[in-house]
Amino acid sequence: MLIIDCCIRGEASATRRYYQAWLRAHPPEGAQVLELDKLGLRPLDRAELEARDALSAAGRFDHPMFDLARQFRDAEEILIAAPYWDLAFPALLKVYLERVSVSGLTFGYTPDGRCVGHCGARRLLYFSTCGGPKGDNLGFAYVKALAGMLGIGTCVPYVLEGLDMDPARREAILAEAVARLGRGE
Repeated sequence: MLIIDCCIRGEASATRRYYQAWLRAHPPEGAQVLELDKLGLRPLDRAELEARDALSAAGRFDHPMFDLARQFRDAEEILIAAPYWDLAFPALLKVYLERVSVSGLTFGYTPDGRCVGHCGARRLLYFSTCGGPKGDNLGFAYVKALAGMLGIGTCVPYVLEGLDMDPARREAILAEAVARLGRGE
């Protein structure tokens, strides 16, 4: 399992506490954890994009620039944890997803132009928490659409909402959700 942790608040993150409770109830073998805020990721700039395009055209997917993409492609299961921010998720997750979406490596095209995913994960789990009612979760919708493009057909949302509506109930709401995870709900 590849765990992509975009919980920028670290141990204070309700999203981190939520997904870690799921992991305790469903311990994976050989999990790899990427804490995105510790990777120094930044958006691709023109020079990096040109280098990536040249390496891709040459089929040089063994280059270190593609380490994250190869890791993502080869994962058997993926868990993404990202708080609900600005109707979606932190920009850092978009930067990561931009870096793993590589034509010729994590997806490609058939001769007739149809997109085909090359990722082998059997499913992607998406954990998020939000302070109020989430409404449309554009973050999960985006991740689900991208996962489909990359060849991952099953995406399961674990979205916990309303944590900040009554600050006195925040910990109780989180504890109740964690207990449901432990019971397999």
